[in-house]
Amino acid sequence: MLLALTDHLHCTGDHAASWLVARADAAVRGWMVEGELGCPMCDVTRGIRGGVLSWDPAVAAQPVAPLLMTGPDDDSVIRLAALLALVEGSAPYVLCGDMGRYAVALGAVADAPLVLLDPPDDSAAGLATIIRGAPRMPFADRSVRGIALDAVHASAERVAYAVRVLAPGGRMVAGSDLALPSGIRELARDDRHWVGERVVDHSSMSAPVAIGRAPAAPRRGRNG
Repeated sequence: MLLALTDHLHCTGDHAASWLVARADAAVRGWMVEGELGCPMCDVTRGIRGGVLSWDPAVAAQPVAPLLMTGPDDDSVIRLAALLALVEGSAPYVLCGDMGRYAVALGAVADAPLVLLDPPDDSAAGLATIIRGAPRMPFADRSVRGIALDAVHASAERVAYAVRVLAPGGRMVAGSDLALPSGIRELARDDRHWVGERVVDHSSMSAPVAIGRAPAAPRRGRNG
């Protein structure tokens, strides 16, 4: 798990939003191999073993169904990178479920932090952060630059959380059969996917302040 990613993770417990505190027992070049993340509000800890973060051990331990398809071809990799507007930076891109197949190839396109939620396997460990068993999107609001959803992770609850964690202007890619969620503006669509961007929430913006010269101070009289 990329140690710097802890700046973007939040606990999914039923309490106020809270950052997580990392304890690294073994790390290599900024990647946590063994350790844990703890929430200071609910005291829940989540273990990291072999670089994989187990959010809910009971869920994470469930067997992963084998893929019935080969790896992505070059055209589909470039296409997904373009849909996500993949660029270098510190804000993560999240690939859900089967979309994790693209992680290794996308890593060669741009040096951007990739997070895989419940990928088909752990082959991308050390190249991308793998999180298993998270019931929601375990990220701070407006901290994610792009999200690619597969069918398994496109439930109404997960999609609602995906919208919340996307930064304004961040991209969301989903299957064409998924209804466009509130807060997302559609950019393009074909028979397989649509791509949209998170609209800016103007309600959270401060009112504009007039810019002008300050009024002149009253002039003093000769005897004042």
